Amino acid sequence: MGGTTLVPTLPTVGSHTGRPRTMALARVRAVVSRVIEFVQWVLGTVPVVRSVITGLVRIELIDRSMAIAAQAMLALVPMLVVLVAFLPAKFTTLAMDRLRELTGLGQAGEKVLEGNVSADQVRAQTGAIGLLITLFSATSFARAVQRMYEKTWQRPHIGGLVGIRRSSLWLIGWLLTLQTLAALGFLLEQVADFGALRLLLQGAGASLMWWWTSRVLLFGRVPWRSLLVGAVLTGYSLVFYSWGSALVMPTYVASSAAAFGTLGVILAITTWLVGFAGLLVVASVVGRAVVEDADVRRLAHAIASRIPVLKTRLSGGVPG
Repeated sequence: MGGTTLVPTLPTVGSHTGRPRTMALARVRAVVSRVIEFVQWVLGTVPVVRSVITGLVRIELIDRSMAIAAQAMLALVPMLVVLVAFLPAKFTTLAMDRLRELTGLGQAGEKVLEGNVSADQVRAQTGAIGLLITLFSATSFARAVQRMYEKTWQRPHIGGLVGIRRSSLWLIGWLLTLQTLAALGFLLEQVADFGALRLLLQGAGASLMWWWTSRVLLFGRVPWRSLLVGAVLTGYSLVFYSWGSALVMPTYVASSAAAFGTLGVILAITTWLVGFAGLLVVASVVGRAVVEDADVRRLAHAIASRIPVLKTRLSGGVPG
């Protein structure tokens, strides 16, 4: 009609694929926006969460965890190897067995290490001076933990001879406590068949150890009661961490050892130490945030006022 030619309209290339992408991006932006709004609401509504995040940023969580793990790997582990070589087996076998269980070293990793390091070789190559240097170097691990607690509680660093003496005394006490906890764990395995009871007692023992640790390395500048929450969080989180390591780490260590030999075992142990150090840092920061939160203090005071003994102490009276 009239010579008019009808030309069909062809869809533009990419019009069908571009629209779904735009819609998907819009959904992602909406989800991200809602997450940001929720986080801002939590930070504004729950002060203790804001305090925890602020504390972790201030203390530099990753850097602090890496520093503690590095000192443990470079100073603490060699000291344990030297002590096992020089001390009688009856003093070290139980503790080293517990340490292997905690780290999840497994039979594969243990065989690799035994094939490359022997007690006779260590004794032959480490003299008296080397032994003293190794023990002194191990205090760097204690000083790293001390700096972590000082930064958490914002206390000035105490170094010099006073700091070294306190770190050395703490390290000796810490090793003796680990030996005691190892013996306790062995007895619990023989006596208590209930996993919950064993978990409760192990966590209580670990909490007491880290409660004492934080008090000693802070030179008594923070009250005992302020350190209790962080110690309990540290103790029980490390117990759960060790239980989880027993399930996960043997496979990881075996695969690393098969691929890289001794280096693979060292990498696996380093990974475990980084997680261990991260728990120390997070537990200490959360412990301070919880203790210093006004809402938590009011709640604790309200609960304590309902307990007769604590109510008498809060009122300053003497029980009749």
